[in-house]
Amino acid sequence: MRRSLIYLVQLACFVAVAVWLVQNPGGVRIDWLGWRLETPFALFLAVIVAALWIAAVGWRAALSALRAPFSFLRSRSEHRHEEGYRALVQGMAAVAIGDAEEAKRLAREADRLLRDPHLTRLLSAQAAALSGDAAAAARYFAALRDDKDTAFIGLVGLMRLADARGDDAHVLELAEEAHTLRPSSAQVANTRVFGFARARRWVEAQAALYDAVKRGLIPRPEGRKHRAALLLERSREAETQAESLELAAKARENQPDFVPAIVAEATLTAAGGRKEKARKLVEDRWASAPHPDLAAALRDLWPGESHAFLLRKIQGLVAKIPDHPESRLAVAETALDGDFWGEARVQLAALDPQDIGPRACALWARLEEGEKGDAAAARLWLERAAYAPRDPSWTCDSCGAVATSWSAVCGNCGAFDTVGWSHPPRVAVMSSALVTQDGDAAGPIVELTAGSDDAGNQDASATGKASAA
Repeated sequence: MRRSLIYLVQLACFVAVAVWLVQNPGGVRIDWLGWRLETPFALFLAVIVAALWIAAVGWRAALSALRAPFSFLRSRSEHRHEEGYRALVQGMAAVAIGDAEEAKRLAREADRLLRDPHLTRLLSAQAAALSGDAAAAARYFAALRDDKDTAFIGLVGLMRLADARGDDAHVLELAEEAHTLRPSSAQVANTRVFGFARARRWVEAQAALYDAVKRGLIPRPEGRKHRAALLLERSREAETQAESLELAAKARENQPDFVPAIVAEATLTAAGGRKEKARKLVEDRWASAPHPDLAAALRDLWPGESHAFLLRKIQGLVAKIPDHPESRLAVAETALDGDFWGEARVQLAALDPQDIGPRACALWARLEEGEKGDAAAARLWLERAAYAPRDPSWTCDSCGAVATSWSAVCGNCGAFDTVGWSHPPRVAVMSSALVTQDGDAAGPIVELTAGSDDAGNQDASATGKASAA
């Protein structure tokens, strides 16, 4: 409708001008170099308009002819950029799915088409790292680091390469530099905390943790857990007993169910002459979650006391939950230490077959040999221990390594605050036998595999029944 209205207005103006020219014809006379040209004004005006139109068309044609090479080059350049960006996007996708060869090919293609290292360095670095070419990846990431616009990306890439080759000191150095550029990065914050902890620089790790929690980069519950681990390690290295006790108490306050902190605080409290307070710390925790380290800590509160005295203390410890497997094992172990065979047998016999693990088997072996001198029965229990479901232990959630005691840093993989009290990966026993070329069975085949707990319990129960028979 709008276009029609504009067309009508233009037509009306044209008609009005034509009518006016007809009503006022006039004339034009031109004298030039002895020539005279006389013509009506309307015709003269039409010739001028036609001449201007022809000149405009000619001018545009000339400009187009002059610009044709440049237009061709610009169009070709735009096409190259489109193809280059397409190769860049496809290369990133190849990196995401782990196709190293395709990523390298597309990185070369994008670099050839775009001819802009700032755009293709990241893809080239990722492709090189994916294909295992650490030297090339380091060069690309170093180039990204030298550019202020991509410095953070380059630092993160170099951090990953340094971590892959186990250079913890360089990782921490790069993390500090990256933190100055982007303190709001959660990845860098975690790297700083874990790096300081791995270097056993507990105070600096705690400062980095505080900063990360304050910025919201590490959740507060996780931050309290990490802080408890750092405080306990600081307590172990404190110069004075008072400082060590204070740090251990703070660790327990940050994580009330943290058994190593409770044990440390109880031990230090008892060393200061307050054994009843230490006993209460252990008993309060035992009532909610029994743990063998708590029983050991309670026995250690009274060195030199008689075994009967220690047995009474352990029985008092487990009084609220006497039927718990850990309670029965704690009483049985203490009874065996004092040769109280009857109490030990009562506690061990009351265990559910599913709760009989290597610890219980070892106690049964001690009981059979100590009370009756039955070495054969003891050997059967020790054999059963090899196939029984694994007892909970200090296990790294990252690598599965088992430690005899808790530590903030895994002694196997170096991960921070991953050691917890849990069932480690167990040894699964296959039912078939290893047969020699002569046809003799050489023994059971044992594989280090993650077997199911139900299968392990059934195997243990069967073995236990055979031993009892």
